[in-house]
Amino acid sequence: MDTKKRQPIGVELVKRGIVTEKDIESALQYQREHPDKKLGDILYRLNVCEPNKLIEEIGDIIGEKGILLTGERIKVKLTDYFSLDVAQKNKVIPFEVVSGKIKVCFANTVNSKNMNTIKLLLLNKGLVMDSYITFEDDIDRILKSMEGEVTTDFNVTTQSNDTVIGLVDSIIKTGITRRASDIHIEPMAEEIRVRYRIDGELFTAAKIKKEKQQQIIGRLKAISNMHQEKQESQDRKNFNL
Repeated sequence: MDTKKRQPIGVELVKRGIVTEKDIESALQYQREHPDKKLGDILYRLNVCEPNKLIEEIGDIIGEKGILLTGERIKVKLTDYFSLDVAQKNKVIPFEVVSGKIKVCFANTVNSKNMNTIKLLLLNKGLVMDSYITFEDDIDRILKSMEGEVTTDFNVTTQSNDTVIGLVDSIIKTGITRRASDIHIEPMAEEIRVRYRIDGELFTAAKIKKEKQQQIIGRLKAISNMHQEKQESQDRKNFNL
């Protein structure tokens, strides 16, 4: 969480008695080793004080409403409003709708571009965005837990007893059925991720065991070669005519 005020957030938290100077020193040392992490998120990781109080005070300092986001607080289905990939990219989770307003948690409210993106998506749904700030670790944890839920919506067959031919066919047929403009088969560190681009947005469709990567690549190459051979054969036939 970044600060929108001149006074450093650490100084403000010490002034308010939320953390000690020693806590801030420990957090700054952690930040030197993890420069991508923001001070508020580091203090949360270090568990130096009560999390609810910490996020509420951080919110007050930066001029936002701070909330400790838990699964119990989430009363809406994220994918009713935008895709999981959009949520992951913008570090955002909607959690409640009240009287035409939708409460939305961000990990970073300083990034106005991200906030405007979400605001416009929600306006297209007829909802006014009510923004909150929360810890990035909680955003990441909750979004990670949702990945399996989104995967099942596409009915891509990924069971271990299926042949690779059947698996690749399922990925392609599902993409065609869902009118995807692109199919992304992405090798990750521990798995293979399948995503479809539908109406300009990327949707996670399946997670496949890493051990099948070479077989899938081989099958895709075989399909590409078959298509090329068919096209070359057709070209020769047309030429002979």
